[in-house]
Amino acid sequence: MSEVYLDDRFKGVMLGLAIGDAFGYPIELMDYEAICERFEKNGCLDLAVSKRTGTALFTDDTQLSLFTADGLLWAHSAGADDGQVNYEDYLFLAYQVWLYTQTKTVAGKEYAWLFDPAQNAYKLRLLKAKGLYKKRTADTKNIDALLKIRNMAYGTPERRLNDNKDNGAVKRSAPIGLYFYNNTQKAFDIGCRAAAITHGNPVGYIAGGCYAAMIAEIVNGAEVEDAVNTVIKLLDNVADGEVLKKTLCYALDLVRNEEVDPKEAITKMGYGFEAYEALAIAVYCAVLHYDSPRHAIQLAANHSGASDTCASMTAALLGAYFGIQGFPKKWVEKLQYKNLISAIADKMLKVVYSSDEDSEEEEEE
Repeated sequence: MSEVYLDDRFKGVMLGLAIGDAFGYPIELMDYEAICERFEKNGCLDLAVSKRTGTALFTDDTQLSLFTADGLLWAHSAGADDGQVNYEDYLFLAYQVWLYTQTKTVAGKEYAWLFDPAQNAYKLRLLKAKGLYKKRTADTKNIDALLKIRNMAYGTPERRLNDNKDNGAVKRSAPIGLYFYNNTQKAFDIGCRAAAITHGNPVGYIAGGCYAAMIAEIVNGAEVEDAVNTVIKLLDNVADGEVLKKTLCYALDLVRNEEVDPKEAITKMGYGFEAYEALAIAVYCAVLHYDSPRHAIQLAANHSGASDTCASMTAALLGAYFGIQGFPKKWVEKLQYKNLISAIADKMLKVVYSSDEDSEEEEEE
């Protein structure tokens, strides 16, 4: 493979997850047989475009990922990289803003300042994108959890608010892997803590950490399967990490088992509604078709389950590896808000790259 530059990888992850999400959106929750009846005998093989907008529409998977990215940028501007504040505060606040786009409300009046420019100096750029207000398979578990969190008392691995373990914990974590691409352990830790804001079951929030860590590893130059194996080893030292370790090992075992048809393999891993299932399916599809993002996305989407989430996560993993050039150009051009998503990726890279340069200068001194 020719050299893939860092900016291509950042855009590959952010635009890739949106492409996969949009690919799976029209067929989410449909039985595979129904998908084949509606599209082609082998399922949905191309990116569908809305007749109303003329673009490929994405779901809350992409919405939440964009707000995760903006939360990290917000934390950076507030001094998180210097240890002055913690990332989770600003990720939680960003999720409250997302909550507003979906419900026109927040958890309590103590968050009203978020929308007052006189009190909140950070520019909430995503509030201007009216398409992000659309309820496209909105995640009820995330909404319900966020509506209950008063006075910044969000969930943490040490203070679990519920037993949520659905895929809402994992699908929004890719930007964390980008932000901490040069520190896999940090990506894992923040990925877990970000997921635990709304999802208290370890199977849920640890999956979020695993996904972020894989993105970090791949963006930093690892092969896709090597990144998965690195995360499996990392889980050796994680409390309650055994379920995720077994899940990821099982996904790799299925890749190596040529006697199992890929569609049957996905059925063995579940429907993708639980966080660990979605992660397993994404890993399986990305490793099996590591040389073809198109085929990986098609496989991840065409099954009886969470087509949007599984395809989104698969595309993000391969976008981290191939960069934006790994996806068909027509898919990129069809995507709704492609310029906004690309700008978010550029902003994240600029922030991360400047932080890396500062660290290098400190080491030299």
